[in-house]
Amino acid sequence: MKKAIAMFAILALVGLQVNAQVPAGFQKASITLANNQQLEGSIKEGGIIKGTVQFVGANGSKKNFSAAELNALTVNGDSFLALSNDFYKVQVNGKASLLQKQSDNSGKMLFNGSEATVASTTEGKIGEWYLLIAANGDLHLLGKKNFDIVLGTALADCPALMVDLKAKQISYEQLAQAVTKYNSCK
Repeated sequence: MKKAIAMFAILALVGLQVNAQVPAGFQKASITLANNQQLEGSIKEGGIIKGTVQFVGANGSKKNFSAAELNALTVNGDSFLALSNDFYKVQVNGKASLLQKQSDNSGKMLFNGSEATVASTTEGKIGEWYLLIAANGDLHLLGKKNFDIVLGTALADCPALMVDLKAKQISYEQLAQAVTKYNSCK
């Protein structure tokens, strides 16, 4: 019985320690700064959609980061890239990546020290899909009306994918499968 009580006490302490690491209203996260430095901690829930995340480091320090100050972040296992002053959730990662826009910082004031600038971002709205080509960093908006043209141009070096596109076997709802097929193309 004493062993069971001791084990329960240890588990309770471990549970308290884990809960103490992630404050209420925050999610476990790691961020990659623009200089590629990685930090572990947590971010306030809902910050990604607002375009600025409140980060609490493992040491308890707090700081707000805009998408312009970050390269990437990982939240509860989900990966996000910070591109063109906005956050994009990574759906498919590889030589071509499928991203979904999560924030819209267009027109917001960004501060670099005391210097303020107006943010410019990509065209498109929150929730829309983008194709990122790793080799050259090109980011393409994938609309329902133009996705086949964009895929056909940007991913033209995959003959198997081109056959499917020309045969209209890929729909807008199958963007993830198309990009995955491209990434596995020889």
